[in-house]
Amino acid sequence: MWYKIDFARFAVYMLPPVLRSVFLVALLKVMVMPLRYIYDKFYSLKEKTDDRLDITGNVQYLEKALNDAFCLTGRQIYIVTPDEVTKRRAFYFRKEAQPPACLFTHEEGNGLVFGLKNEYFQTLNFIVRVPTFLCTSTESREEDKFGWEHYLAIRNILDAYKPAGRTFGIELYDYE
Repeated sequence: MWYKIDFARFAVYMLPPVLRSVFLVALLKVMVMPLRYIYDKFYSLKEKTDDRLDITGNVQYLEKALNDAFCLTGRQIYIVTPDEVTKRRAFYFRKEAQPPACLFTHEEGNGLVFGLKNEYFQTLNFIVRVPTFLCTSTESREEDKFGWEHYLAIRNILDAYKPAGRTFGIELYDYE
């Protein structure tokens, strides 16, 4: 979910350009202060809740379920939380039966990135690290030496047991 809103900036944008004097902008910022205070409290509570959800028994259960599915010992498949909230681009086409996204803008650095009709940014809540002896490619079935048999098993387990509303990514690593 995206909850980041700047209410002072939003109030200024809603004011017609003709009326954007220094006094009215300052007055709007003062009028929006209680709303900003409530929003900051909500956002800090959301951040604390996200941190608490990252470290739960559910993470340990997911790791155990994944490792037990392939009879692995020693935690070869494990879950990490991204250092920053990573955003990755996700493309869905009509043949994949996903609802199309609308055209939107997304601020990235100093410029703007325009999204296409079937494109949106997806936020990852956790990353599952899988050794390369189970899966050699997450990009295509032909590149994987197991034909995505293990990859699809991992995805099915994660889809069945992950917490609602949480998104994940799968990364491969070389097991030593």
